[in-house]
Amino acid sequence: MAQYLAGRGHHVTVLTTSPSPNEEVSTDGITVIRFRVLAEPLRNPLSPKLPLVFRKLVRDVDVVHLHSPYTFTTLLSYPFSPKDRTVITLHGRAYYTGLAKLLAKIHERLSFLLLRGASRFIALTELDASYMESMGVPSSRIEIIPNFVDVSELEGWSEEVDPVKKEHEIQLLYVGGLVEAKGLDQLLLDLKEISELDIGLWMIGSGPLEGKLRGLASDSVKFLGRRPRRSLVPYFKGADALILPSRSEGFPTVVLEAAALGTPVILSDIPVHRLLFSDMALFYTPGDPRTLRRAIDRLVAGAEDLVERARREVRSRYDVRVVGERILRLYSQITGIDH
Repeated sequence: MAQYLAGRGHHVTVLTTSPSPNEEVSTDGITVIRFRVLAEPLRNPLSPKLPLVFRKLVRDVDVVHLHSPYTFTTLLSYPFSPKDRTVITLHGRAYYTGLAKLLAKIHERLSFLLLRGASRFIALTELDASYMESMGVPSSRIEIIPNFVDVSELEGWSEEVDPVKKEHEIQLLYVGGLVEAKGLDQLLLDLKEISELDIGLWMIGSGPLEGKLRGLASDSVKFLGRRPRRSLVPYFKGADALILPSRSEGFPTVVLEAAALGTPVILSDIPVHRLLFSDMALFYTPGDPRTLRRAIDRLVAGAEDLVERARREVRSRYDVRVVGERILRLYSQITGIDH
């Protein structure tokens, strides 16, 4: 989005966190300032220096766009932000279990109490919009604007690479964090129940659940770690389908990437997946291997209709040029500046 906005003649400054030392890079109308993370309670990066720099920079900007009500970077920066020119996007809800779930619930309520004075909130789905209303955000200040991908960029990358060679008759691909919310533990159990099929799984990502998942995985599962986004394209092209077995999601961009690249998608049958991708994907019920078997049988029989429909949908609704215009219109509404 920063690249799109800069291409339209705007200057964008991005403040973000990183495990590496502080650094600042500027190119083509975009300045990115990275701040070293000191701690990550509840997987939430904390960098005290970021809000201090934000406080100085914010005096000279027209719009402030904050990442999420849940992040410490947002909560610590918001007190210095001009409320009438501040936009906050809710990127789905955090998913935790046990004591962390209780702590996250308290954190969530306090966050919305602190932030609800912002000028506008972006919800990725109708489900998120309803939830924000339940947290005290007036509906008049909520805009539903989805996630997005740069279709042209993905297609360009795809033309430059060959697919990774399949290792099994049916090759599945997972891309994302190795965390509880993604439902990977149940997926590995479900795959074992349909072991009569020759199914392989490329698992790209990292996270705290990796040790447990390795203990559950069969020899047909390959853990590939985190990879740069561009290097994922050969795996999308080589896989028979992307699989996303999530227990909870906000708006999974990886599904849009798969669709743009012509890779079929198999999704867990949860409300947000049905809401967003009912005409674009195959669905199964985690914990019921028979439904996963049916989805794979449908995949093997041919899913060209779903693939083509998904490609059209991504290009017409979820390309950065389409969504970027909607975000620019929102910025214009709150600043009075023509975009």
